[in-house]
Amino acid sequence: MLRKLVSAALAVTGLLIGLGAFGHSFGGRKALDAGLAGLPLDAHTDKLIYLVWYFCGGCMLIFGALVIWGAWRAARGENRALFVPALIGMFYVLTGVLSLAYMREAFWSVFVILGGLALIFSAAIGFAPAPGNQPITSRSSAASS
Repeated sequence: MLRKLVSAALAVTGLLIGLGAFGHSFGGRKALDAGLAGLPLDAHTDKLIYLVWYFCGGCMLIFGALVIWGAWRAARGENRALFVPALIGMFYVLTGVLSLAYMREAFWSVFVILGGLALIFSAAIGFAPAPGNQPITSRSSAASS
């Protein structure tokens, strides 16, 4: 039961990571437009900036889907599937911490929080007994003797 509950929390974290793609790609686009409006950029560089911008949004969507996938597989007892959400969690924490230090903007704490949650939930699932792997009781020990 605990494993399913924590897996659901990890899946919600993945959903939030994935939804961040839409905030980034469409909500953040206005700030990008405003920031680039006064710069003398050639057409190629302008297009390249937007291409990378939307690529990052797509990565966030894929990261979210991978965290959800890992949570779903781990809920069914596949602890090896937790490697992906944990790796994404580490990347988000590292990105958030370095960006907070460099930019000094509270926004980057979102990455630290989401990455931290992915790491915490992945570790919690990893320590929970997998379905069908219940601890040995004294009765089953006596039966095997």
